[in-house]
Amino acid sequence: MESRAQRIRADRVRADRKSAVRILTVIMIGIFVLVGMRSYAAIIQHENNILERENEYLQAEIDSLESQLVDETRVTRIENVATQQFGMVYPSADNVVKLGNVESEVKNLAASIRSEAYN
Repeated sequence: MESRAQRIRADRVRADRKSAVRILTVIMIGIFVLVGMRSYAAIIQHENNILERENEYLQAEIDSLESQLVDETRVTRIENVATQQFGMVYPSADNVVKLGNVESEVKNLAASIRSEAYN
């Protein structure tokens, strides 16, 4: 038969082995969690890089459109389009048509605005 000291020693060895297995299990789980988190971080970083490239492309397109807008809204550009494409001409004494008495209309305009405002 085994002596009591040998059984206690054997129980301690078994308990130590169980503790070691538990510790190793916790360490392995921790390693798997860290690897998983690192993998997830790499995926997120890749998606972030894609979004940054798309953002740079869109910002370049916005800058280009703003530049085109500035070019297209210049007075000289509008004047060229109006005269060349739509046949606009500058007014002169020959091509102006007056409707009615312009001077009396101007005086009456102020009076009509005043009467509409206070009535």
